[in-house]
Amino acid sequence: MQTPTMRTAARERLTAARAQLTQTKAALDLRRKRAAKYRYQIAKTNGRIDQFTHERTLLPAEFSATWGEGAHEQQSNLELSFREVKAVMAAYEVVAAAHRLALGAAYRELRPLPDEGAIPAPANPLADAVNYTAVRADSHDGWTSGNPVLLSAERVEYVLDKWAKVPQARILLDASGTYTVAMPDSFIELRPIDEPTPTEGDVLHAALRTYGLPSYPMSECGITYRVIPLDIAATGEAVHTGPRLFVMSDERTTRPIEDHDQPWTITLHDADGEEIRTLYRSHHRPGGIAEESADCGTFAASWIRDNAHAYLARS
Repeated sequence: MQTPTMRTAARERLTAARAQLTQTKAALDLRRKRAAKYRYQIAKTNGRIDQFTHERTLLPAEFSATWGEGAHEQQSNLELSFREVKAVMAAYEVVAAAHRLALGAAYRELRPLPDEGAIPAPANPLADAVNYTAVRADSHDGWTSGNPVLLSAERVEYVLDKWAKVPQARILLDASGTYTVAMPDSFIELRPIDEPTPTEGDVLHAALRTYGLPSYPMSECGITYRVIPLDIAATGEAVHTGPRLFVMSDERTTRPIEDHDQPWTITLHDADGEEIRTLYRSHHRPGGIAEESADCGTFAASWIRDNAHAYLARS
């Protein structure tokens, strides 16, 4: 049984978790707006280039050469900026998922799930997982179920909020964290998907993936890190038999996101795994893992593009 002191501490954890998630979602929304701006600018530039290509034989040659070179340079710069924003977005999405799970854990401290069966859900239901599988079943011609739909926690809360305003609907919560919206002739089941809490390495992996770079978790003598093969098409054992990059943070990549307290470093290793040199060290600031991981991904992608061929030719 919780004492008043325990409940006060639980409320403080809940408030802190909610604030972290709100702050992260605000940062993510800002990046999404920036991404939309770049999409618009890229589409506009592509349209101008298409029009120019169609009409260039009608224009002076000197003008065509100068304009075409400038337009393609602008297009390249926009694409680069867009990819950098996407990397930050991907990293923030993982951070938001971790904060969502932390919020759910804090919420359950104050309102524990039932040991068995189902109970009426709180007045303002809170989705405490990251993703859910939603299924609707109707009894018009015997019970029939629709196709499962994957929903994020935010959309689950949206659905529950709408049904909470319908007098005939009853929202229940069971021991598995599943919400059921019960109506006279149908019900909706919103079942949480069991997902591990993301680690700092997962944030890095999400950012690298936006650049088309694979990264593989590795562990050796208690040290955990991510490996990026210079041959990004390598799979299986080939990942570890060619030149590669090691990425780590204080010899760990499997810690909780909030424990990320050291910068990312990238070291270059030969086909035998021997370190050649350190290529990169990020600028670390507390709570900045998303931007830091995105910057790390930007560097890794640029370095591999410009240098990988030389090292692959030697191996």
